[in-house]
Amino acid sequence: MQKVNGGKRNGKTAHHWVDSKAGTVERAAFISDEVYRLEIERIFDRAWIYLAHDSEIPNTGDYVTRMLGSAPVIVIRGSDGGIHAHLNSCRHRGTKLCRTDSGNARHFVCPYHGWSYERDGTLITTTFDRHFPKDADFSKLALIPVTQLETFKGLIFGTWNADAEPLVDYLGEFAWYLEAFFGRTPGGMEVLAPPHRWRVKANWKVGALNFVGDSQHVVTTHAGPLALDPVREARKGFATVAADSFQVATRNGHGCTVSYLPPGMEEDAYQTHPADLMPLYETMLKPEQLALLKNLRVIVGTVFPNLSLIESQVSPGEKAVTIRLWIPTSGSEMEILSWILAEREASAAYKARVLKKGFHNFGAAGVFEQDDLELWVSATEAGHGRVALQVPYNFQTALPFLDKPEPNNTWPGRIYRPSDTEVAQFEFMRHWDGLLTSGA
Repeated sequence: MQKVNGGKRNGKTAHHWVDSKAGTVERAAFISDEVYRLEIERIFDRAWIYLAHDSEIPNTGDYVTRMLGSAPVIVIRGSDGGIHAHLNSCRHRGTKLCRTDSGNARHFVCPYHGWSYERDGTLITTTFDRHFPKDADFSKLALIPVTQLETFKGLIFGTWNADAEPLVDYLGEFAWYLEAFFGRTPGGMEVLAPPHRWRVKANWKVGALNFVGDSQHVVTTHAGPLALDPVREARKGFATVAADSFQVATRNGHGCTVSYLPPGMEEDAYQTHPADLMPLYETMLKPEQLALLKNLRVIVGTVFPNLSLIESQVSPGEKAVTIRLWIPTSGSEMEILSWILAEREASAAYKARVLKKGFHNFGAAGVFEQDDLELWVSATEAGHGRVALQVPYNFQTALPFLDKPEPNNTWPGRIYRPSDTEVAQFEFMRHWDGLLTSGA
């Protein structure tokens, strides 16, 4: 790999994949298994990683199994009503205790030799306790807990890093935006169904970048789905992004793109919010957060490294919130998990419509999803090989704007206009590059 922007780390030259001055990123960042291994070590085993939504485990004993960096984990609602997370591996020979995506358990029994554990990870019995030394301390043979586990507005995050800053500090200014979509009613949001999950032969960062703010691909990539709704297309200006749309970049690589409808469109073409839920929003959100939601066309965003969200209209007055997890499995492949959420206070009929239409757009076979995946796989296939790897990816439409955030901004984060540059994407990659080189 060609070395650029070389810096010193522990007396060695640190390799950089991002060239901040040129506005480029080496293709190897999206292909290489060597880079993938560094990401697992220096990002996914250290950062706060999204694991689950608390509505997935509402009852005592409910659990889901997920990946936290390099390790499989169990996230479970304990007998105390709290949320616990453990390494999904028996302390005896390491067998996975849970081999299903979700379920309900009174306790965990290893299928190999019968070691059994309480929901909080405490060892119940090895089945052969009598064979252990008399001074054996069974309290030290509990399941390995996730080092830190915290929630924010129903979103459950974990980290193996004992020194990681508190979750609310990690989210920083971006928490303000998350509140507007996950904490806007007293009951909060709930997951409407188990996640769709599928594998794609593309790097995880392609998805994270797409959601943090790739506005440039919409008209060309999604020409087909847009044409499927001729009534919407016929309404003058619906596909036009208002001038007050913007991108946000915050500390730790988080960011989003917020697109608004042109003036006048909300009355005849678009109801901004569900009428019966709006009074609840007004009780929970700050005036500035309500203003964020007014006339909102769509928001896409990413919590670094791999949790993304999108809120978009599914029919007049009905919004679907989708959250997406991009799980790296190699340098050129990922697993995707996708959930649809709605407000707990919404009617059953409303939730059913949102679920159906949300997955229609952004599920495993979603009309927008298929457009993206075909091109992501194509880019990955074309990126392999000696010749292609010599030519970096281009993010130069970010450069004229990087040092020019809106000077009079009153909302959290650095605000950039116009909304169709690559600023949010390039800031994500610059943060990623800093983390990968910090351990060199």
